Amino acid sequence: MINIQNLTFSFSDHKVLDDISIDFQENQVYGIVGLNGAGKTTFFNVLSTTLKTQTGTITFGGNTISNEDIAYLETVNYFYSRITGNEYLKIFKQTNPAFNLGFLQEFMKLPLDDLIETYSTGMKKKLALLGVLKQDKKIFLFDEPFNGLDLETNKILELIITTLKEKGKTVFVSSHIIDPLLTVCNQIHYLDKGKFARSFNKSDFHQIEDELFKKLKADAQTIISQSI
Repeated sequence: MINIQNLTFSFSDHKVLDDISIDFQENQVYGIVGLNGAGKTTFFNVLSTTLKTQTGTITFGGNTISNEDIAYLETVNYFYSRITGNEYLKIFKQTNPAFNLGFLQEFMKLPLDDLIETYSTGMKKKLALLGVLKQDKKIFLFDEPFNGLDLETNKILELIITTLKEKGKTVFVSSHIIDPLLTVCNQIHYLDKGKFARSFNKSDFHQIEDELFKKLKADAQTIISQSI
């Protein structure tokens, strides 16, 4: 179990995560949704230990969570200049014995001998994903992984997330796009102003759009109808 108790994180005097206490069971896929600025990326950065916890605790299996437990696909990935895709992947030690680069390269249509600066946004995302999948970790964090991907690769990513769960991994996925989360997640948690304001089990997924967007749609319809 991942246990989070009284987690608070601030940048200067701006509180981004506000006294969060929540448990996540292992071997599940969790969606994290929220508007821009809700704290999704900060939550992932603290969970991954990229940012040090300021107040509160995060434990995994009864021990303080460690980056040894976690593989993290960030929203925007850093790539050294003048290196190829193959050279980038060599940075990551392969600890996943099932990882087969040849099969995945062909499936994702990545020109690994080319310089990364010639890649499109979607190709860079796929390359970073391969670096994550080389690692045999217990927890996988995917921050906005569907951004920049075409329809085919979106479906591939859904299958990858499902396979990770089948292999006993715990997966967190943040996204502005609700539909893929409805397919792959066991639970979806709505982060609002630094707090988890609402949690949805799979049986409640049909309520998500109304719960999150009912007021927004009503307000927007009034404004748009008077403005166009």
